[in-house]
Amino acid sequence: MLDGSLIGGLDVGNTKVCCVLAKYEGTGSPAIIGVGTSRSDGIRRGVVTDISSAAQAIRTAVDAASRQAGEPISSVYISLSGDHVQSAITRGVAAVLHPNQEITPEDRDRAIEQSRGIIVPPERMIIHSIPRMYSIDGQDGIRQPVGMCGSRLEVETFIAMVTRSSLLNMERCITQAGLDLDGKTLASLASGAAVLTPDERQQGVVVIDIGSGTTDVAVFTEGEICHAYVKAVGSEHVTNDIAQVLRVTVDEAERLKIEHGHAVASEIGDTEAVDVLQIGRTVPRPLRRRALCEIIEARIQELFMFVANELQRANLLARCTAGVVLTGGGSQLSGIDHCACRVLGLPARIAGPVGIGRLAPTGLQTTALADRDSPEYATAVGIVRWAAASLLQDDDQDATDPWSRIVSWVQRLVGRR
Repeated sequence: MLDGSLIGGLDVGNTKVCCVLAKYEGTGSPAIIGVGTSRSDGIRRGVVTDISSAAQAIRTAVDAASRQAGEPISSVYISLSGDHVQSAITRGVAAVLHPNQEITPEDRDRAIEQSRGIIVPPERMIIHSIPRMYSIDGQDGIRQPVGMCGSRLEVETFIAMVTRSSLLNMERCITQAGLDLDGKTLASLASGAAVLTPDERQQGVVVIDIGSGTTDVAVFTEGEICHAYVKAVGSEHVTNDIAQVLRVTVDEAERLKIEHGHAVASEIGDTEAVDVLQIGRTVPRPLRRRALCEIIEARIQELFMFVANELQRANLLARCTAGVVLTGGGSQLSGIDHCACRVLGLPARIAGPVGIGRLAPTGLQTTALADRDSPEYATAVGIVRWAAASLLQDDDQDATDPWSRIVSWVQRLVGRR
């Protein structure tokens, strides 16, 4: 049964590992009961580079979350990122076999299975196969075909793939950390579950999750994901640019970015100055703040140009009428939403996961867990929400269209904001 289930969501990033523990109590939303973080090690831009180090970082984050929750956790759901992620839209067709032309679950499943029949290179594997929309005898826009009548059923399916080696290495990390793997999802799909409203998903929206080493992009139209893309560029590249141009340490560059950075240099007064401690000097020297921000703006503009070009290539930019939702730790840079709006030509907002409940002895509290509604926790919280939806599907075997029930549940969940 889903009620009382303990769910663990694990976001393994470039600089931080975050574990979120939640319990589902039948109230329609999982309640966060523990959050743990650790410094990431052995992970580079979504890819495992050292299994032992990554496993230790995972174990540290999970133990911290378990201590806060007061309950042990033995298995987790994980998110996947990295520029090895690929996605595609495929189509499948099935003839309706019922004598009265009534579409059965078997007809639906055959259409979905045919849509999965794409040629997958041996080094890749499918991790998501999500039906987006059905059509019956050429009539589009159908969400739940089972029980309707027709002779020809078609389905449009979102397919996501990753490299087999990347997934296997991540699974090794989980195992070496002493955990079982409950499931996996794209990081961008999880982030979307945490920060989007149903209206945004329906109208067309692009989610840009800016992490330290990668930026995960997902496009949602007509309520469903239709495109996913990962660029191996993140906020650490901004820090490195500052360090190289100004000849400062990485730590000093990070400080300058956080305390004085802005993504639109023209919004900074020309007389503002910051103190910069360069390598080899013992005394800081003053620098025009606008000069610092020009370094930052160049990299952020480049990042959003990557996104714009990808959306144009996929013919999706014009369909994102609800605009851009920025999340992830890198989205906390001042002025980044203004920069996104200028480059992409779309309205932009910054969002973190909201409506995060804490489960206390007296019941479900609506107060957000301290500081956990920050954009940097969007993926971890989204994993929990996605996992709860999957468990809800398993708990409802009589659903006529289980996938649609999952999507509806997630939409209702993120709509409670």
